[in-house]
Amino acid sequence: MWDRVKVIAKPTGDIISLAALKLRLRIDGDDEDDLLMSYLRGAVARIDGPDGIGYAMLEQTWRLTLDAFPHTITLPGAPIKRVAKISYLDASGVEQVLDAADYRVEVDMEPARVMPATGKSWPATLHAVGAVKIDYVLGEAEAANVPADLVDAACLLVGHRYQNREAVGENMSELPLSVEWLLKEYRRGAVA
Repeated sequence: MWDRVKVIAKPTGDIISLAALKLRLRIDGDDEDDLLMSYLRGAVARIDGPDGIGYAMLEQTWRLTLDAFPHTITLPGAPIKRVAKISYLDASGVEQVLDAADYRVEVDMEPARVMPATGKSWPATLHAVGAVKIDYVLGEAEAANVPADLVDAACLLVGHRYQNREAVGENMSELPLSVEWLLKEYRRGAVA
């Protein structure tokens, strides 16, 4: 299922401010601020989304692409906030957008599910690869609401990369075990 999911709208902010990150890492100077933010974005990319642990830290939109409507659509990822749009190719090959009153979304369970509303059924689709697309919103609108242990894991990754800037070397250390331990609870996806 994860190979059918992609991010179509990425988060616009950062999970932690530069000042707070530097405080955690005990870095005083300003010379490497851009590098630190680059490492932070890299750490978040490693953790976040369908290519990470399948968990969205900050608000973003994912698209699940299917070849047809199954009875119940299972939405990969967490925390899912809402379905933004369901589009499909009708039997004539014309793209249609399903009215939100025609389906029901259960985001209070995991994984979240989408099914036809009571008395409704899914419309007929063109028999084609990618005939159905579900766009859904995941993650927190405010960085303050991102789980603290995910922020901790990202900061540990930044600290590790900051201290170990080369791929190989004499004083290399492995990725802190605490990162894997912190991420374990949130892992929903394929990689990381």
